[in-house]
Amino acid sequence: MRRLKAVIKKEFLHILRDPKSLTIVFIMPVIMVFIYGYAISYDLKRIDAAIIDYSNSRYSKDLIKLFQNNKYFKLINLIGEKKLIEKAEKLLQGGKIKEIIIIPPDFSKKIAKGEKGEIGLTIDGSDANTANIVYQYSEMIIKTYTLSLQRKSVPYTVKTKVYFNPELKSSYFFVPGLIAILLLMVSALLTSLSIAREKETGSLELIFVSPLKSVEIIIGKTIPYVFIALSEGVIILLFAYFWFKIPIRGNLLSLTFFSLLYIIAGLSLGIFISTSSEDQRTAMLGSLMLTMLPSIMLSGFIFPIKSLSKTLQTFTYIIPATYYLKIIRGMVLKGASMKSFVTEGTVLAGMSIFLLLVSTIKFSKERSKSK
Repeated sequence: MRRLKAVIKKEFLHILRDPKSLTIVFIMPVIMVFIYGYAISYDLKRIDAAIIDYSNSRYSKDLIKLFQNNKYFKLINLIGEKKLIEKAEKLLQGGKIKEIIIIPPDFSKKIAKGEKGEIGLTIDGSDANTANIVYQYSEMIIKTYTLSLQRKSVPYTVKTKVYFNPELKSSYFFVPGLIAILLLMVSALLTSLSIAREKETGSLELIFVSPLKSVEIIIGKTIPYVFIALSEGVIILLFAYFWFKIPIRGNLLSLTFFSLLYIIAGLSLGIFISTSSEDQRTAMLGSLMLTMLPSIMLSGFIFPIKSLSKTLQTFTYIIPATYYLKIIRGMVLKGASMKSFVTEGTVLAGMSIFLLLVSTIKFSKERSKSK
């Protein structure tokens, strides 16, 4: 224990001697949460649409009013102008509008006869997600109009209740995910520089000839960063709670326990990268490559795992963020209990043990070679 305490104390001194880097480590994630919390969003607050009314009747005007009264739609009415379709298509092509709504000349006649009136929707599909939302909003308004035309009352009513995110805010989904991505990235980055720094300064040779065991060196270099990463996680979570109003419905002690497992997995990955790198630059690039890109693209942070190909789905099982994303979203948003994530917690613990063992073995081999 004395030898282990000495390594921990030495690592803490290294951290305290570089306050600028420590400040960046704490401030950078908060800035990233602030930027990405607003930048990454599925919310669509305004839909610019051109409407072409060839019918110009009471029925068509009633439909137009429904679009106008909707808070999301901002209409450009092209009534009375020549070459309406061509102008509307140019607006669509130039990105000025997202949709063209076309009401045909026989719309009112068909409605009056009780027949189905056709409405044309031309949507900008360059952004598939936005196009899907525009279509859903338009379809909802048209269905509301169709129901209002029915003389007989509808025999049933539908009451919808949305749990966990009643206002359907994208920030509720993305911000907890950002916490998971940043925790892994920072954890791996912190420890990936530790042994690489010793190699650059030449002090690693002194550690090799010391009576310290390899496992003591690895654990001693990991423990100080556990406290730093956990403190950072608390700061980010508090920022998300007070700034983005993200609710924390789950048990904080349970969340802390799983966060510790996740942080240790990230630190262990950083130690593994550090033992495999010759300098700090290589260690930094390696930690960013192995944490940010896979975690963002393959963990379920943005894209659902089930939507990926079967080949890519197999890679998701070796990414720590895949498991922690389920935990933090389940606990923070849904208030899920600890029992719901026993499997995820076990996998994270297994990953930590495996990476620490591999790092210790690799470090021992390097130590033997130096002798």
